[in-house]
Amino acid sequence: MNHLSLAASFLFLTGPAFAVTTWVTPSDPANSNANFPAINGTYTQNFGIVFKTGSAGPFSMDWLTLGLNSSSVTSGPTVSLKVALRDATSSTAYSGVAGSTEYALDTVSFTLPGTTATNFNLELDFADLPNVSAYELLANTAYALLFYAPSHSIGFQRRTGHANGTTNNYYTTTEGFAVLDTFRNNSANYQNNTTSFPSLAISFGGTSAVPEPGQSVALTAFLASSLLLRARRRPLPGRSH
Repeated sequence: MNHLSLAASFLFLTGPAFAVTTWVTPSDPANSNANFPAINGTYTQNFGIVFKTGSAGPFSMDWLTLGLNSSSVTSGPTVSLKVALRDATSSTAYSGVAGSTEYALDTVSFTLPGTTATNFNLELDFADLPNVSAYELLANTAYALLFYAPSHSIGFQRRTGHANGTTNNYYTTTEGFAVLDTFRNNSANYQNNTTSFPSLAISFGGTSAVPEPGQSVALTAFLASSLLLRARRRPLPGRSH
């Protein structure tokens, strides 16, 4: 076995650590919620956001967290919800919604709290979103991330009180990502009254494998000792072996 194979075995045995990156998250906590437009509705009866990726793509969406509300449901049933990634109709701020091209769709299931009007976080990873996480997001491209067709009436947490044309500023973004629009019922620039344009409790990002500090030091020492051992075993010029 050569030193590269040994190194691969070393990494396999020790295992990598994972760095979690948040691309988009609300800047402020929710202060209200609104019910989904329709139970088992079509994709245009939705909540969602349009976002643009950064320049260092492609990207894989490995996790997603939604702030939801149990609304009037009291029995704590299992609920299903569709999570879709589509093209965006526009990359202009406050004008884009979900387009007709569907890149990925997953149906997730979860159990509601046993009390009414209760906020909770739905935390999903790549195992819950096999199709969405498998899709490669291109660099510098606008996408629509949307949620629709719950099997029970539930609510989506939101932050109200934003002035028109300011909602995008109330999401924190990294790695060059940008939020372009928040929408409901596939209508751009989501508005819940004449002076309030809410942000939604949507957070998502990716992960990357990185060696832990101890693993990096150990692996470096291992490779150095392996190379030194090979050098010592190499015959000197003019000698046979």
